[in-house]
Amino acid sequence: MGIRRNEKMDTLAKEALQMDVTNLHLPHADYRPKINDYIKSKWQELWDSFPENKLYQVKPTVGTVGNAAPRKRRDDSVLTRARIGHTYLTHAYLLHGKERPYCIPCDCAVTVSHILVDCYEYSHIRQKYYTVPILKTLFEHTDPSLILGFLKESNLYRKF
Repeated sequence: MGIRRNEKMDTLAKEALQMDVTNLHLPHADYRPKINDYIKSKWQELWDSFPENKLYQVKPTVGTVGNAAPRKRRDDSVLTRARIGHTYLTHAYLLHGKERPYCIPCDCAVTVSHILVDCYEYSHIRQKYYTVPILKTLFEHTDPSLILGFLKESNLYRKF
């Protein structure tokens, strides 16, 4: 002996299984999320086929980048250059036919990763803003305003 309402619902559900399927017209907008998901998955598959690419090391997943809080255009440019590792400070030598910049205190080449994560020269300033040991982690888990704050206080912002 069951509950009367449940039995009624079961009966109606069984009757519905016997009905003809009707073709409903769906608006094009209803397809858009599925199409976007499919395109993004194909884009990710392609991106995953280049794991040695240095940009892949910084951002292994496709899609939006970091915190989308409103910022000045210059701030966005600086963050993008830092994220991809191409800044005026680290690459101007190519434009001017000079030697690659060298960090004397650390005895290594100047790179974005070195400046933002490793350089001893800036460690006292860096600790005020973040303590992230890996560049990839820095951009994934650190508020962009903290990265910008570090660059400004260390007088590197204009060189990026």
